[in-house]
Order: sequence, then structure tokens, then C-alpha cells
Amino acid sequence: MTPLYYDYAASLGYLTITTNRLMGARLNRCFAAAGLPVKAEQWSALGFLWNTPGLNQEEMAQALCLDKSSLSRLLDGLERKGYIRRERDPADARRKRVFPTQAADALRLPCLAIVMENLRQVQAGIPAEDLALCRNVLECMQRNIREEQALQRNTA
Repeated sequence: MTPLYYDYAASLGYLTITTNRLMGARLNRCFAAAGLPVKAEQWSALGFLWNTPGLNQEEMAQALCLDKSSLSRLLDGLERKGYIRRERDPADARRKRVFPTQAADALRLPCLAIVMENLRQVQAGIPAEDLALCRNVLECMQRNIREEQALQRNTA
């Protein structure tokens, strides 16, 4: 009997997870070297809030692919640092909307400069059409997963 073999190193799941971890660790080092008191995970949450302030926590959890408890811990840390504030949703008192503070806004441009430089460096030598194809493939995979999740929720 032939043993089952799965080439983890060639798996898109393995490649995306490890690339994400490597990029996050690299970004953390660059933020620290610049004296910026933010981590990659915090940057991603703040990025969503800068683009769409007032998201509720459920929307943020979906956007960041985090469960409620992980998002809550992330937001608690950002709130302790004074980078976000949570307000009750006027339409639904059970929900809280999240907004970046002025302290967070002061980090936006310095962080963005570091993020953009990091992307430039890690994407060096990759043709634009390959990057576009990579984005398209990953977006299609995400769409397939999200559609499956929606079907499971609707049939549960």
C-alpha cells in the first residue's frame, strides 16, 4: 500500500499562511525600528477603521477573519493604547461601533509609509501581471469559502 503523501510546501494554504506570518513579523520589526508602537495585526484593524470608521465588531470580525473573542482581545489592546473608541450603535444597543481616535490618526501616515515600503521590497522582481493574477486567485478562493460559509449558515 502506498502511503499518503501531501506536499505541504506546495500547498496554497501553507504558502499563504507562512507568507502572511513572515510578512507580519517583518512589518513588526520595521514598526519597532521606526519607534512606532503598533503591531501588524493592530495595523490591519486600524486600516479597516481608517477606511470605514464606525464598523461594528461583527463587521470587523468578518473583514479580518477573526472570531469574536480574538477581535475583542485585539480591540481591547487598541483601546488601552488609546487608538480606538467603542460606541453603542444607535440602531441596535447590543452592538458597538468602533472608531479610530486622534492618537491612531497620528500613526496613519508613518505606518502607511512603512507598509508601502515593505510591500515594495517583498514584491520586488515580481511582474505586475503576476501580482494581479495572484490577487485574483486568492480573491476567488476567499469568495468560494465565504459562499460555502453562507450556505452552511443558511442551512443550519
